[in-house]
Amino acid sequence: MERLFTRLVKDTHGNVAMIFALIFVPLLLVGAFAIDSSRHLSSNKHVQAAVDAASLAAARALEDATKSDADIITIAQASYRANLLGTHGDVNCQDAIVNVNRTTGTVTVRAACKPPTMIGEHMTKLDLALMLDVSGSMGGSKLTDLKDAAKNAAAALITPDSGDRVRISFVSYATSVNAGAYGNAALGNDDDDDSDGDGLDKVCVSERTGTAAWQDDKPELGKWGGDDATSCPTSSLLPLTYDLTAFNTAIDSLTAGGRTAGHLGVAWSWYLIAPDWDDIWPTASKPLSYTAPDTVKAVILMTDGIFNEEYVSAMGDSDDQAEKMCEKMRDKNVIVYAVAFQAPNSAKTTLKNCTGDDNRFFDASDGAELQAAYAAIASQLSALALVS
Repeated sequence: MERLFTRLVKDTHGNVAMIFALIFVPLLLVGAFAIDSSRHLSSNKHVQAAVDAASLAAARALEDATKSDADIITIAQASYRANLLGTHGDVNCQDAIVNVNRTTGTVTVRAACKPPTMIGEHMTKLDLALMLDVSGSMGGSKLTDLKDAAKNAAAALITPDSGDRVRISFVSYATSVNAGAYGNAALGNDDDDDSDGDGLDKVCVSERTGTAAWQDDKPELGKWGGDDATSCPTSSLLPLTYDLTAFNTAIDSLTAGGRTAGHLGVAWSWYLIAPDWDDIWPTASKPLSYTAPDTVKAVILMTDGIFNEEYVSAMGDSDDQAEKMCEKMRDKNVIVYAVAFQAPNSAKTTLKNCTGDDNRFFDASDGAELQAAYAAIASQLSALALVS
């Protein structure tokens, strides 16, 4: 390589100089990429070894009846940190996430690290929406598991380094979607609806019809949202934000109850990142354009049951409507992920069809697998980086 550079630099022929100018930067990038790849592999081995050591330490602690869950988690995290000392000093690692399951007698340890790169890696701008099932079957520990999974995924994406380039939103859904403070604007209404007297808007929405059906068109005359629903969750939605504390607080407010209008969850997850809805959302939550440079838009759909509630029968059932909207989203290059949480096969089929790619579908049978699914999706989204 050194001889090639020396010969090309000394050659005064115009063609050779031009060729050298053309290939010099790519050659540097190739070299830098090779070094970065080597560092990633080396770092991954160190991290895996640290996770293995932490898992072993936790398993031994679990055998001690005097150790509480908190004790086991502390032991595992301490082992993980101690074993990381052998990795590269400039690798950025978050604390390990440790889950103790005394029912199955297992401890799971997950961790992620990010080494710096030589080629100026930076995360693309990300607009992400989570669709969260809060129907009645999600009550109890299942809702707790979902909250933990959503918050852990957000923490993996919204970091001190991400700034406002990474924004996350969510919509909760059950018998309908409660569009909350944003519902009347989407329906073309001027009046607030505080029917339960809590000082908060509660606006239950249904399908959009006409030319706006299964589309993300701007809400306006002839394209307003549907208002046939009379029941919806107490919890509502959160527009795009890079404030992790605000996200976690909103997630903690979720409560379960009602049936499963999955297609409305799909619709409003799309609206949260749809550029034509920018007049509905606050200024800091206005979605980026589909064509904005270095931008990724994604949704994560989730259910534990069959989509079984719709309002305008002529529009089709909830499954059909959901799949139509998913296809429209993918046509606009929105990446669709989906997570089935102890869901029946028919629900899994709907979610798989929504993703358009089985590799973006995750099937979780318990809380640990649910957290692992969201962590895997967050990892994939974190990996969407560009060379500057």
